[in-house]
Amino acid sequence: FFFDQFKLGICPKEPWTGVMPARGDRSPLLLCCEDGLEAGKRMEAAKLANTNKRFWNNVWLALAMASWVTFFGLPVYSEYCSWVIFGSKQVCGANHMGFKANIGTKNHPKLVNFNSTLVKENYPVYAWCGFLPGSYFDSWPGVVQTMIFTVYQSTGSTVKLAWQGLAGTFCAIFNIYVLTIFFPTGAASDTYREWIGWLDLTIVLFLFLATKADTNTMMYGMSWTVCLMLHFMNPSTGPTIGTYESPIPYVNWDGETTVTMLTSIAGCVLAIIATVFPRPLLNIRNVHSDAEEIIKGIDKIFTEAINYWAGSSSGPKRHAVYAKMKLLNTAVQRVKQNLADSYWETFDQCNYGKIRKLYGMLYNAIERNSDEVYLLKASTQNLNFDGEGSIHAEIVKQVREPLERLKTSAINCMKMCGAACRDGVITQEERASILMWRKEVEMAQKDLSSKFQHVTETNSQLCSEAIAAESLFVFSISNWAQESTDFALEMSSFEETYAAFHSEYGFVNFWKTAFDQLSSTFDPRAAFSKEQMRYVGVNLMPILLTFALSMYLSGSVFVRYGSTMPSLLTLLVTKDHGIAFIKNAQRLTGVVFGHTMPLLVMSVISMMDCDSYLRFVCHMASIFTFFFMFTFMYYASDQWSSVGCLIAGFGVYPLFVQCDPDATVNYGSHYKDIAQVIIAIMLKICFSNVFSRAEPRDDAVDLLKQLNEIAKKAFAAFFEGKIQGEDGLQGLREAMKNKFSELETLCPKTDPSLAIVPGARTPFKTSLLEAALGHYRLILSDLDMLSSAMTGHGLKQNLRASAAEKEAAIQLQIEMAKQEKAPFSIMQSQKAWTTVKDDLTGTIDVTFSLLEVVLNHCSEEPLKADEAEKLARMTEVSKLDGLTDFYAQVSEQLAKELDHRTDSVLFQAAGQVRLITQLRRTRLTVVVNALSLALEHSSGISAACFDHMIYE
Repeated sequence: FFFDQFKLGICPKEPWTGVMPARGDRSPLLLCCEDGLEAGKRMEAAKLANTNKRFWNNVWLALAMASWVTFFGLPVYSEYCSWVIFGSKQVCGANHMGFKANIGTKNHPKLVNFNSTLVKENYPVYAWCGFLPGSYFDSWPGVVQTMIFTVYQSTGSTVKLAWQGLAGTFCAIFNIYVLTIFFPTGAASDTYREWIGWLDLTIVLFLFLATKADTNTMMYGMSWTVCLMLHFMNPSTGPTIGTYESPIPYVNWDGETTVTMLTSIAGCVLAIIATVFPRPLLNIRNVHSDAEEIIKGIDKIFTEAINYWAGSSSGPKRHAVYAKMKLLNTAVQRVKQNLADSYWETFDQCNYGKIRKLYGMLYNAIERNSDEVYLLKASTQNLNFDGEGSIHAEIVKQVREPLERLKTSAINCMKMCGAACRDGVITQEERASILMWRKEVEMAQKDLSSKFQHVTETNSQLCSEAIAAESLFVFSISNWAQESTDFALEMSSFEETYAAFHSEYGFVNFWKTAFDQLSSTFDPRAAFSKEQMRYVGVNLMPILLTFALSMYLSGSVFVRYGSTMPSLLTLLVTKDHGIAFIKNAQRLTGVVFGHTMPLLVMSVISMMDCDSYLRFVCHMASIFTFFFMFTFMYYASDQWSSVGCLIAGFGVYPLFVQCDPDATVNYGSHYKDIAQVIIAIMLKICFSNVFSRAEPRDDAVDLLKQLNEIAKKAFAAFFEGKIQGEDGLQGLREAMKNKFSELETLCPKTDPSLAIVPGARTPFKTSLLEAALGHYRLILSDLDMLSSAMTGHGLKQNLRASAAEKEAAIQLQIEMAKQEKAPFSIMQSQKAWTTVKDDLTGTIDVTFSLLEVVLNHCSEEPLKADEAEKLARMTEVSKLDGLTDFYAQVSEQLAKELDHRTDSVLFQAAGQVRLITQLRRTRLTVVVNALSLALEHSSGISAACFDHMIYE
């Protein structure tokens, strides 16, 4: 998807908010069209880009689903097929199957199995009762419904959903099985007490909700629990035990729980088959092509970035590069999810465990390089193209060739690693090729470092603002290339490390993984957290209330012991409290359409005679078309996916009916179902509002305050020289990333248009929060820049190295650790350091506080904020005070200490490559540039705040 998108120059209209825009909301990036790309080249790119791959995959899957549903539903809606599978329903009982003879009278038949003894006595065959008992007939549409709720886009994700659904179904059935042991006839048992049923129901539902079970496990488990418990607690029926005994005590082949379990298994098996035949949708088949596309994408990003950097003037073409950078991380996440789902296709048997492990390492390495991508963006945004003879032109002239060679060597190294992942075995030849390309990267690093040092020394620019952007650009590519060689080193020793932690027997690894999957399905450790208890209350209480309504009310729209209301709410569990109404409205739409649209279809079909072949053809065509349309909607739509799923799922039972000339359609029962659906969803909405902690706008402001505190602590840690550890720059940077992701996810839910009825407060400034998040993303990249520059890049040692080589590597790491502290000591000793520190921390503090105040302001009264007055009094708020003096002082000290020699001696003595990422001059330039950009990005937040301060 990522590679297809950037080849066409397509990107989302709006900044990334954590929610993918709808497919119709994407348009060609305007600035991409301004670079003079010929129409012929655009057409060629469009031909090469397979932009319809996802569309056709969804079409094929929807066609397969519609075909399987239509075919598998024949025993229900086709009278002849129903007779073959289930026999004559007018004569046979719910527990009869096979040929039957009548040993009773015509008016009072008594059916028995037809056998050789009856043949000798000339008894005729009285009836055919099918291959399956009639008790399976009513559950047959449930097979199709299970199939619809289980299939999703690929075989791996479908197998995972099948496992989760069967796990939930088994738990519900096991609960009834245990109750049946003590109360064989359920509520009709003499020893049964109603409070026992209520207690059991409450405990089971609580455990499903509180233990953080997978959503699919939870929905299937709770849905079957309420349905089976309503039957169990009905004194007039009790649980249907059946008569065909199985080897398991209290389990009969035609019993309700057995029928439920077997039809669920059948639905899950059919769901998996639908993703394999007629067109396989296996993730494992795409892992190599996915890796190739991602590496090609990275190659294109860095190639275009270098070409832009080496150009003579700024232009809109850089925006095309930025769009591709933005899509890279999304593409990696998508491919990693596909790789994770592929476990369910292979279960890591044979050599697939090693294949998946290798590709996982590759994607993790690419993901770690995402920081360098943002550094590239920061450097190209601040390039100063001064024309021929400028310092930029001189650096490009000297450095471009080794820079391109470094990029090419690193990409070839990654390609070699990707090719070696294909079969899951790193052969000696592949290992040698990987190490050869790693050596090529090291040689290119050495050449780049030498030429960069030479050109900066020649132009007397050891550390200055004039080469800040160029230093950052070269630093980021060098750091990225070194990360690639580290991954290559891991790959070369993969066989040894994998053997140390994995059994050579595939079944041992399978059971280990199976245990991990089972452990992740239910997580009791998280059961009693405050947030989890709120989530349990929001979802459990409306289910129990609707269960009580179904237990005790009869008349009007209520059907006693009907499971429509509580079972529906088990399918609507949600943690969203900001857009719950919108989701519930969509669900209501899906459920209502799922009940009514099939009735409209059947009302037309019912006009034809039951014996008409045209009726049968129209009925079959209607089923195929209905399920194709709404399963395709389910797979393809971003915003209406759940609606399509519910329409298809709830449309099964109304469509799967046989023609009966003597029967009339009971529209009243369907309207009762719709009324109960509305009542259940309205109760759900009420409970969601009552138990909601606060409105999304309040949660967003709270998260923003936490984000601001972490950001301020991160900069404070840097200025104190604390880089490592949880309370250091690196640890706080990771904490800020996590908090930023939470706020980014919550941001769309603060949109005032999602409110049911606007309150007294003025509309929340969602556009301000979105703009601020864009600046926070840049501030995060500034912190990444600081972290990379302060730590440099540690060289890794091959596991196969000799003892002497390992000892030398350890000594080198010790020496480099000492050198890591050198940049901070140099900066701290400069006179302008305090000015730079005070200006940045002061501006950040005032800006962050102003943003909180403006977002919190919810009335039309004039905003009185000290922070606004402080910013108004500041001059050149986006320029770092003391920056020019600081550069000059650092450059002067570096020149005095002959830093270019001390940088080189350490690495020459150890026989290692001199990395740009380890040169103090480069690192110091990157650090100061990061501080300057951090002030610029924080001042962007203040500008956005003033744009939204309209009540004056």
